[in-house]
Amino acid sequence: MAPIFKPHCTIFSPITDINKTKIIVNQLDQKIFQVDIEEMGESDDIWKTVFLKLVNNSTLKKINALFSQAFPEIYQFDPHISLIYKKLDAKKRKSIISKLDMKKSFAIDKISIVCTSGSVENWETVYSKTLK
Repeated sequence: MAPIFKPHCTIFSPITDINKTKIIVNQLDQKIFQVDIEEMGESDDIWKTVFLKLVNNSTLKKINALFSQAFPEIYQFDPHISLIYKKLDAKKRKSIISKLDMKKSFAIDKISIVCTSGSVENWETVYSKTLK
């Protein structure tokens, strides 16, 4: 069985300084924004078993840039929303995609800091800011 997790788009990882990250999140003057789905995809990568590839719009780029400038770690930003984290063969992944009926866009209304050490079931949201 695949783990259950909240749908999300990872903006930056890893977060090595929670307090510094909170400051960045709190200083964000960002309203709720839309993200558009470019395509549905699948891969052998456990973190992108079945996913929605997002258009890398100016808002996503801006938010990612804030974290990239603040942290020395290199993160290859590839905006997407994962739907399943599980090793599945290509036939099964493609079958799942063929049965999905997804919206073409989503509203992003929150920025969260999530501790992702350990198993997916144990991921913990340590801080969130609701966008207005």
